[in-house]
Amino acid sequence: MNYKDRGIIKWQPFNSCFDSTIILNDINKEKNRQKYPILSDDQLNIIEEEILEAYEMKLNVKIDYYYDGLIRTIEGKINYLNLQDKKIYLNQKGIFFKQILKIIFN
Repeated sequence: MNYKDRGIIKWQPFNSCFDSTIILNDINKEKNRQKYPILSDDQLNIIEEEILEAYEMKLNVKIDYYYDGLIRTIEGKINYLNLQDKKIYLNQKGIFFKQILKIIFN
């Protein structure tokens, strides 16, 4: 009997389909999305004061901020502060005051 194993050849049609890891990553990303947390006026004022203090004192900070349905964290010194647009620049990334949820001084 002449048996010939086709090996990887028989699985090639599955490789032409969408990569399942991309689809699973998209599903997990959607599951982790959160609604924008609502902060009180007092909390917003405290965050604004902490931003000004960190900028003036050149302090290292850890900032939790909301972006694209996720809460992200960034660390470093505030390089530039734009009070007109209410935006800070930290590690070449611009973050609006209204995105910031929490500031921790390091």
